[in-house]
Amino acid sequence: MGSTAHFWRLCSFLLLIGLCGRENCQALFGTRKCAPFRQNNFINTILSLSSTECRESVKQNPFRLTKRRKKLSTIQELQSQGFVASIHTILSKDGYYSTIIRISGSLRSPPKLGKQAVLLLHGLGARGESWMIQPGNRNLAFILANGGYEVWLANLRGSTQSLNHTRFNAKLNLSYWNFGFEEIAIFDLPQFVDLILKETGTDKLHLACHSSGCTIYLVGLSEFPELNDKFKSSFLLAPAAYLGHGYGPIAKLAVIIGTPLEQILFKLFGGRVTSETQGLARALGFKGLHNFCEWSAIRCGLCERFHFAMFGADAPQFNYSDIANMVAKSQDNTGWKQLVHFGQNLLACGFNKYDFGRKRNLELYGMENPPQYELGRLKVPTYIFYGEADNFITPRDLAKTRDAIPSTYMKGFHRVDWPLFNHVDFLMAKDADVLVYNKILRTLNSLDSNS
Repeated sequence: MGSTAHFWRLCSFLLLIGLCGRENCQALFGTRKCAPFRQNNFINTILSLSSTECRESVKQNPFRLTKRRKKLSTIQELQSQGFVASIHTILSKDGYYSTIIRISGSLRSPPKLGKQAVLLLHGLGARGESWMIQPGNRNLAFILANGGYEVWLANLRGSTQSLNHTRFNAKLNLSYWNFGFEEIAIFDLPQFVDLILKETGTDKLHLACHSSGCTIYLVGLSEFPELNDKFKSSFLLAPAAYLGHGYGPIAKLAVIIGTPLEQILFKLFGGRVTSETQGLARALGFKGLHNFCEWSAIRCGLCERFHFAMFGADAPQFNYSDIANMVAKSQDNTGWKQLVHFGQNLLACGFNKYDFGRKRNLELYGMENPPQYELGRLKVPTYIFYGEADNFITPRDLAKTRDAIPSTYMKGFHRVDWPLFNHVDFLMAKDADVLVYNKILRTLNSLDSNS
């Protein structure tokens, strides 16, 4: 299936959802058990936004500003910046190969056996490289590596660096995409953890995650409580557990769950929303969206408006001059089954196992409705960071996640000190290092100095 067809089908569906009012959507599709935290219409957002700040930032060069930096592999980019890096691969019991990048040292902190490790888990539709979006040394991965830690960047199954399987071809076989975040948590997370502990010669590790990467971590500890003993601390950035009050365009997609359209779209998109859905850019003669957004006339008025409409407008924290690189490093495959599972939980206003339907649920769970994940089993010191303007994982939902974790282990619940901070600002905000990353490093240093 061509990328142009993929793109226009996705855009048409997003437009339908964006134009669909709350009552109409409920009548056509499904209902929600929790009301949205706020009302949001992303079409109105696009029309109301001003591109003045973007134009001001690029006015020195009206045609092009910074092009996307020359594409290097993740290892090449790390090595070019003085980091010692290598790539490792795990094979899960269900046949999936997944890669993980090890940053064992830097010029400031050379490699040595016994260094404490931090595992970074990316969010939905991303890959390990999304922790390297910021220019210079302002990324969380680089701050930790320069701060004396080993950093491990997981490329979760289905992302472009983890597409291999013992039997299935990700591009040809729908069966490849028959996994959700529970499978990643059950089959892949324990192997990543054991690999890291073996290679570093340590008995525990730290973890930082964003969005659905945190879902995988929380499900893993819920399903395998023995994993608690292998983590020293966890830092959850907008964890996607409870999400029933989401109000952005992504949340509106949940209305298709449990309808015939769900399976139609699964087959239409080949089991995933692919990172190759760049039809509009290619139709205009560009190689991809990152090239498309290099042009200031398009960057200011289209690219930045689409970003703000999807995730919330945070113009002061948006790096207009680096949109091409942000797009290139943040876009990747999204498994359709994962989207469906998140949609189920949004509609149900819970953090539940996958809903296979009444008959299959009875066979698997012994009950008609799927049970909740048991966050009460978590026994790792936990720190949650959230943005007040996050339209996907709202403060109200994060409070539910906080309250589900035993208070003994809930060590910090931090509102980022910026009122416009949204879901992707954890990776893209210009001051993410000051607002979030440096606080994580200071907490890690404190924990390790007291152990």
